[in-house]
Amino acid sequence: MATTTSITASAALKLLDLRLKSTSAILTSAMGEFTAPSQQEIAILRGGGIVELYRIMEDLPEDDEDEEEEEEEGRVRLKLVTRVETRSVLRCLSVVRLSGGKRDVLAVGADGGCFTVLDFEGGKGKVLHCPAFGKTGECFLLSFTTFSF
Repeated sequence: MATTTSITASAALKLLDLRLKSTSAILTSAMGEFTAPSQQEIAILRGGGIVELYRIMEDLPEDDEDEEEEEEEGRVRLKLVTRVETRSVLRCLSVVRLSGGKRDVLAVGADGGCFTVLDFEGGKGKVLHCPAFGKTGECFLLSFTTFSF
């Protein structure tokens, strides 16, 4: 006797798209005030459709009474604020300040010609504008995953 198996709706196959190692090549970058006014941040576009937002942090040196004559230099470091992984090929990004706004937004261009405006208010990526484009009427930047740190 032969046994047959059938896949029901409750036992459907679920796939997980996960990259084990992210790309390290930086395609382009832009500097602006994305999360809050007067917070200098750098937006980095990496290969594989990844947008990362870094905040520029300056650590002030500790006060040493013996070394007062030397110039005080702080240590500058970058802190990862958020990371947005898209399922598309991104080509360019630009900083845009909307009229009357106190923060900047990020305009990202994809390989298919679609362009999306991302807002990073509160440290999380949010799509402000993503027009339908092409014959299918889809914009591939709508499906993204945000990682906040």
